[in-house]
Amino acid sequence: MAQEPPRGGVVTMAIGSDPTNINPNLSSNYANQLLGCMIYQGLVQVSIDSKIQPLLAKSWTISPDGLVYTFDLVKANWHDGKPFTSEDVKYSLTEVSAKYGPIFAASGKLIDSVETPAPDKVIVKLKQSFGPFLMSLACPQNGAIMPAHIFRGTDPLTNPASSSAPVGTGPFKLAEWKRGDFVRLVRNPDYWENGKPYLDQVYAKVISQASSRLQALRAGEVQYIGGYYVPPSDYSVVRSTPGLKLQNSGFAPGAKMAFINTTKKYLSDKRVRQALMMATNRDFLYKAVWFETGGLGIMPFTSKLRWSAHPNIDYRKLYPYDPKRANALLDEAGVTKDARGKRFDLTFVYRAEDADAAQAAEAMKSMWRAIGVEVKLEVAEGSTFPDRIYNKGDFDMTIVGYTSYGDPALGIARVFVSEAIGRPFGNASRYSNPEVDALFEKGARTTDQDERATYYHKVQEILAVDVPVMTLHEYQHEDAVSARLNGIWGVQGYGAWNNAWLSK
Repeated sequence: MAQEPPRGGVVTMAIGSDPTNINPNLSSNYANQLLGCMIYQGLVQVSIDSKIQPLLAKSWTISPDGLVYTFDLVKANWHDGKPFTSEDVKYSLTEVSAKYGPIFAASGKLIDSVETPAPDKVIVKLKQSFGPFLMSLACPQNGAIMPAHIFRGTDPLTNPASSSAPVGTGPFKLAEWKRGDFVRLVRNPDYWENGKPYLDQVYAKVISQASSRLQALRAGEVQYIGGYYVPPSDYSVVRSTPGLKLQNSGFAPGAKMAFINTTKKYLSDKRVRQALMMATNRDFLYKAVWFETGGLGIMPFTSKLRWSAHPNIDYRKLYPYDPKRANALLDEAGVTKDARGKRFDLTFVYRAEDADAAQAAEAMKSMWRAIGVEVKLEVAEGSTFPDRIYNKGDFDMTIVGYTSYGDPALGIARVFVSEAIGRPFGNASRYSNPEVDALFEKGARTTDQDERATYYHKVQEILAVDVPVMTLHEYQHEDAVSARLNGIWGVQGYGAWNNAWLSK
């Protein structure tokens, strides 16, 4: 017989850095969304097997042509006691998610209108059908609903409800935020799901080093480390420690990618980017950095999204590890060596809390000496990384892990399309190709999966030649947690914390 979830208890989680804000619609930053999606909620959530489940929308209907979505809303209140209504949905989707969300962008630009015939009913009309539209209405996809009465007429980027004073419908409320130290969330006593949440509080403790996070978990000081912050090298330790367990985090398949700033002098030449690929021993990285977990990155898309992955593209064949060929290609590109054997310098930036990125960057620095490329490694704090990389483009190389969000239109297009340049956790390489943009657009705007696959196959053929991004590793995150923690797993994204509970 299943145990009845007991009420009460405090869970302390470790996060690698402070959230830059707590509004999950403004970026895809892990800490932002992990905490933001406990405070704010979407109309739906997505199960681990990609089934769409009700949340703030209790039910919906879709017109036969896929253009009209009608939602019936639950009865809920905002944390300040004001009622949640259809006006909140209209404002959020059109004024926040569509304008600021890097993941929601593909859905947002297809919204033709949002009608609010009643406080508990919303009608969304699309300009063109879009296969993953329902999926995009979940919180991790920048589909969180914001309180219109607090946000309307303000800048969402600076409104306190995006940072220090969030007002959501979710199971937890922000109680305290000591920057650089911790964020404390407390139970929402008026939460709309009867009897939930079970926990009294959730602490998010900032611990930047992976080794320190693991030590805190083993000592019982924290009970949860999200999979993004758990390097594969820690898996065996967690498995062998009594009282701990690994849980599939629920993230859709993702990839660790090395972004090449295509606007920089030498890196603007695709032959140079191809040479960097051939000078990178990716098999070594897979074994030494990622301990042969997940899979080797072999194509522009994650191969785990099988219907969209190109069956005939394999980076192991296109760009085998071959420093001699890489050197010849650089000579062909006119990037010659000086008297000391150096071709050019390159600044490689990675986040302090991203342990495997640091290891990969160190290894790549060593590998690239063989082709005359001198690498300077720079560490960026998680709070400053998005501005430096995405807004300012102040780097030559960086490594970031991106989830696919279960569909190329949601999680992969943002890596490559021109309109995602300058958006946090969008197109870091600043790569711009009108043909690629058009193919992603076509792939997003049809609901027939076979037809969509043809467009995505064509775009991968271009990307495999242009190489704006080096796909290094395919991953599926594993959360490292106390064996006493239950109820979180089963949905895609950051966990169902409304269902979280601690066993005695």
